[in-house]
Amino acid sequence: MKQYESLSYLSVFSLMTIILAIYLFPNRIIFSQIISVMLSAAFFLSSAQRIEGLKQYDIYMITAYQVVLLIYCNLNVYLTCSSKRKQFIVNRELLTLSTTDPLTGIYNRAKLDEELDKWINYSNRYAYPLSLIIFDIDDFKKVNDSKGHLAGDEVLKNIVATIKDCIRNTDIFARWGGEEFTILLPNTDIEQAGKMAERMRRCISEKQMHESVKNISCSFGIATFEKDDSPQSFFQKADALLLQAKAGGKNRIVTSSSTQ
Repeated sequence: MKQYESLSYLSVFSLMTIILAIYLFPNRIIFSQIISVMLSAAFFLSSAQRIEGLKQYDIYMITAYQVVLLIYCNLNVYLTCSSKRKQFIVNRELLTLSTTDPLTGIYNRAKLDEELDKWINYSNRYAYPLSLIIFDIDDFKKVNDSKGHLAGDEVLKNIVATIKDCIRNTDIFARWGGEEFTILLPNTDIEQAGKMAERMRRCISEKQMHESVKNISCSFGIATFEKDDSPQSFFQKADALLLQAKAGGKNRIVTSSSTQ
């Protein structure tokens, strides 16, 4: 190659360096392939036109080296992207496992705490209404004791499916523990939350949750966020209202407005 000024080591090395740099662009493999092939073709064609006496064997060898480089770049990008995709899927699955309840598939307590902090900060900043529903299944222990825990699990999953049909995509539905659930309602005042809870209560009462279990009902406590509330006090208000609903005969709703 020393015989040919247009194909000096420096020029070929520069071409290879540029092509390697092109393949460093993330998520641009098609772009990198097109540009690298066009750049290689333009380089060798323009060089060949200025050279007299360049043997065909030399052209084949130079082209082969460049093809090997392109194959290497494409293979390396493919393997790297494949590894990144697999890692992304694994990380997403781990995130899903850390934020969802394994039985019902809705959010777990940890995710609820995270969302509660976020929406309280949002409500404090923009003065938007925020309501919280806490409900549990009336006499659920009797279902487990008389029908078994598998039947109890089916009841839980069917109730969750019923509630999902009654809430919005923006509402945060989580299992707090056992047979107790929470629904965080952004941009929802106490009156709207009460209407939603009544629809849930009625749907649960009317639907048979298991072939061998009848007359399933739920009790609801609903609180609205106030400026001085912390996440703990906000939750405690709703929980206290749930206890009032249980003590008042079950299968009923108690809201913060109804106790004032």
